[in-house]
Amino acid sequence: MTWAEQRFRRSAREPGQASRGGPGAAASRAPLLFGHRGVRGEGAPTENTLAAFEEAAAQGADGIELDVRVCGSGELVALHDPDLERVTQGADARAAAALRWDELRQVDLGGDRVPLLAEVLAFARGRRLAVNVEMKRDVPDRAAVVLATARLLRAWDPRHAVLVSSFDPAMLASFGVMAPAVPRALLVHRSRYHDTAVRLAPALGALAAHIERTIASPERIALLKRQGRVINVWTVNDPGEARDLAALGVDGLITDAPRRIRDALA
Repeated sequence: MTWAEQRFRRSAREPGQASRGGPGAAASRAPLLFGHRGVRGEGAPTENTLAAFEEAAAQGADGIELDVRVCGSGELVALHDPDLERVTQGADARAAAALRWDELRQVDLGGDRVPLLAEVLAFARGRRLAVNVEMKRDVPDRAAVVLATARLLRAWDPRHAVLVSSFDPAMLASFGVMAPAVPRALLVHRSRYHDTAVRLAPALGALAAHIERTIASPERIALLKRQGRVINVWTVNDPGEARDLAALGVDGLITDAPRRIRDALA
């Protein structure tokens, strides 16, 4: 299943689950739900681990969102921060870029470990989960991250719904040259440049815009719809906000709590 097919998969959902709005209102479809780094929060597994992605699937997520960077020996690993301090609760502050994969894989993350992107993709394909891969920009060599991601995904199963995102337009553009068949999304932050970023998405050939929830106004969503972008909003954990965004017709919600948001939209 390609990403474009995944985008429209919700049109085939059960009518009672998909439609919302009162008499005379245009029916909209429930947005796809992506587990943000799997699941996050009190009692959740450590983020960006196979246990976290498994829990997202158990909570009814349609897909998972994860972060990738290159470790010291060149492998692509799922890790949000440049170092391990937060995810090991201060037990290990080493930088991922300084560790070879055989060292990094030994680090204990509460009973789990940092996975390779290839491992996460294989897991997600087996669970029929879409995957949003964010290429991190706080890295020593951005080009290395783009190249490693492109090499892996060029050879990946084209039927699997995989989308590559980044806040860095140059990284997205370079990735598009190296792996043109893999859909891309521009991440849009609430910074003063957000309106420029929204308008930049078409020029980059980005299928999607991933817009931060605090700036997901009806006007910006309408603009993105006119552009023909897929619209995914992050990070949405409030049930009421999720319902409001669904009513505006966004395509996806990235959330720390898939079950809570799934229940809110049911």
